[in-house]
Amino acid sequence: MSSRRRRYPPVLLLLCGLLAALPAAAGTLSYQRLSEAGRRALSPEIAVGPDGAINVIWLDKGLAADRPAPKRHRPGEHSHRSMTDLYFSRSEDGGRSWSAPRRVNRQPGEVWGFAVSKPRIAVGPSGTIHVFYPANDRSPATGLDVVSARYTRSTDRGRSFSQPLTINRPADFDKTGLLGEGLSATFSFGTMDVGPDGTVYTAWQDIGGMRDNADGAAAAMAISRDDGRSFEAPRTVIESGRVCPCCQLTLAFGADEVLLGYRRIYPDGRDSTLAISRDGGRRFSLERRLPMGHWQIDGCPLKPTEAASDGPRVYAAAYTGGEDPPGVYFTWSADGGETFAPAVPVHPGAAYSDAPQLAVVGEGRVRIVWQAKQDGPRRLYFAGSNDGGRTLSAPQELPAPPGSAAYPAVAAGPGGLVYVAWQQAGEQVYVGRIPAAAPAVARTARGD
Repeated sequence: MSSRRRRYPPVLLLLCGLLAALPAAAGTLSYQRLSEAGRRALSPEIAVGPDGAINVIWLDKGLAADRPAPKRHRPGEHSHRSMTDLYFSRSEDGGRSWSAPRRVNRQPGEVWGFAVSKPRIAVGPSGTIHVFYPANDRSPATGLDVVSARYTRSTDRGRSFSQPLTINRPADFDKTGLLGEGLSATFSFGTMDVGPDGTVYTAWQDIGGMRDNADGAAAAMAISRDDGRSFEAPRTVIESGRVCPCCQLTLAFGADEVLLGYRRIYPDGRDSTLAISRDGGRRFSLERRLPMGHWQIDGCPLKPTEAASDGPRVYAAAYTGGEDPPGVYFTWSADGGETFAPAVPVHPGAAYSDAPQLAVVGEGRVRIVWQAKQDGPRRLYFAGSNDGGRTLSAPQELPAPPGSAAYPAVAAGPGGLVYVAWQQAGEQVYVGRIPAAAPAVARTARGD
């Protein structure tokens, strides 16, 4: 899921350029399915390592033939229970071939899997593959069912994964009345990424201080400074009551900054916010409410806030219902997040747009991928900027099979490529790419 800029060896950049040219010359499709036929796969995440290898994880709900009957819920009600598996596949030749899907979790059904609380994957400078996911668990303190924040890693290119670590604080509270279905605590809606120096940052929401459904959660963070072998004790970095408790957190890195994207509960809206740390994640002393219309909503938006950076420039994108039209909006900062340009709609002509993802492919060069509806099902679109966000290209549809294409995940690769994984037709995982050349048609963004 990492969208930060990587430096790749010159030989790898040359190889990537050759690979990028081959599919068009051979007349092959620019996308392919990763998940196995007949299985219910969803919610992919993607990361590219320093060697250019592409790593993808996704949730697996079992065989389509074993699909359970839908449960009945009252209007507005949903289940907080999920038992899924997490699968991994890797390509070391630019996406030409992929390893057989491998289950990451050791216990079947261990992963608490929802599209709005996805597992995360990142690859560090050493090549270690880091995976972070919400796990079904039982609290030693209360004996009750909980969802834990769990981490595992692979040091052999994804052939095996380590014994998972539970890194949240002990679940010594009972919020069964808040969650229902016998679930007493959740440390979920989290995120993970690896800093330029190899430090592993994880963050999640802690609902221990919530009084009711209208209240906000806290954000907690645990950091590893030894490539994931161990983690420091978790710390609260955003106090309880402020974090929208069902909007997944995100992470990015600036020149000397750790950027934590979240949706904050303000008196006049649940709005996208960046919390910024300039001391390696110890304190997030600067916060900026992004310049998007205040979204007053009686309920949980289930919408994350995406961020990326190429140094002093910070980019952000999110869905907001506080603008006219509602949809995906994009903004940027030239001073490390101190100030932001007015937000612009990414796809103003769409009937619906959502789920933005950002990838930085060079200094001042950013790509945005999102899902939108025009006259038919949801499809994927992309746009780009080569001038630090001042102008955006017109939306272009990403090649994908017929039917619904949704929930994209992106990662920048060598040579300016952007790899995209997504959920196709509701229960298949596909991967494709955006070419290095920037979209040609530009439109002016608000702000300078």
